[in-house]
Amino acid sequence: MKKREMKFELLRILCMYMIVVGHCLFHGRVTAKLGYGTMNYLASYLIQSFSVVHVNCFVMIAGYFSIGRDFRAEKFLRFWKQVAFYSVLIFLVYALFAPVTGKDLVQAVFPISSRTYWFASVYAGMTILMPFVGMLAARLTKRQYRYLLAVLAVFFSLNHMIFRVNTYGTYEGRELGWFLFLGLLAGYMKIHTKEDKRYFRYGLAGYVLGSLAVLASVYLSVETRQENIGYFLNYNSPLALFATASLFLCVKNLPWKESRLDRWIGRIAGAAFGVYLIHDNYLLRYHVWDLFRASKVALTHAAVPYAALAAAVVYVVCTCLELLRQKLFALAGPVYERTGLYGIEQRICRAWDGIFRKEKADGRKDG
Repeated sequence: MKKREMKFELLRILCMYMIVVGHCLFHGRVTAKLGYGTMNYLASYLIQSFSVVHVNCFVMIAGYFSIGRDFRAEKFLRFWKQVAFYSVLIFLVYALFAPVTGKDLVQAVFPISSRTYWFASVYAGMTILMPFVGMLAARLTKRQYRYLLAVLAVFFSLNHMIFRVNTYGTYEGRELGWFLFLGLLAGYMKIHTKEDKRYFRYGLAGYVLGSLAVLASVYLSVETRQENIGYFLNYNSPLALFATASLFLCVKNLPWKESRLDRWIGRIAGAAFGVYLIHDNYLLRYHVWDLFRASKVALTHAAVPYAALAAAVVYVVCTCLELLRQKLFALAGPVYERTGLYGIEQRICRAWDGIFRKEKADGRKDG
């Protein structure tokens, strides 16, 4: 893996850990049991406020490395196989110990279409459409690009903050339109911003200020008895967007020197998506945190530190399981490549890739 990518791989790891901590607090029913005004309550929302960037940054990393690169259908199929593998395997194991329904079977076999994992479903759509986003990004002038981002930010973020309605197809930032916007934003940073050490400091300051503003908004919402105290914790809130863009800008301009840790960072980051697929499967998510008795610890002084520690244990275990899956797939690869199914898969990939190669060739001819 290239040296310049390591800082983004480290960000990928950090974001996934933030996600796991958030799941422990939410799915582990920790936050729900914390008394208002207690130190644990404030610490919980402090963590959530600084973690509001996790999904957005994860998406922006994908968008950043998609812009300017050829679409690879084989890479998308590897993603689909990974999602399907865990969806089916977890369903089969779960069915040995608990009753399942026909709906569970359908969701296991068609995890992308049935939104078994909401992030994987939206991310799949983004991956398929990103080549077209890249074509658009390459043709826009810098001024046009800024205008487009500003308009989309108003549609997807600011408008929702003011009117609290789903006017333009985004409500919580878990929609395809929002993911594509983040991909465009990452593309702008890649194409139209140069690395500057000052931006590292500015980005870090913006991330801290944005996260603290999210925390303040939650506090004010509680004090004024607003109905939705967690609005600014939505991924598409203006404050979350500001904090996300700031952190991404910070990491992009982070000075990085090659070290022996790069190899391990790359391997751990490469397993990050597997961590999500394992621990947040809807059949397992509550059982995972019940195993740690997270909700029982919620009423003690150690609730938040315990959640952070439990999340770290889950992250490590899931990383090991994902690395094992990668090893098994690598060993089975040569056998699978001798099957007729692999030949069909390769023909599909070549045809799919050819769509975008043809477009590039036509563009050169027309020019």
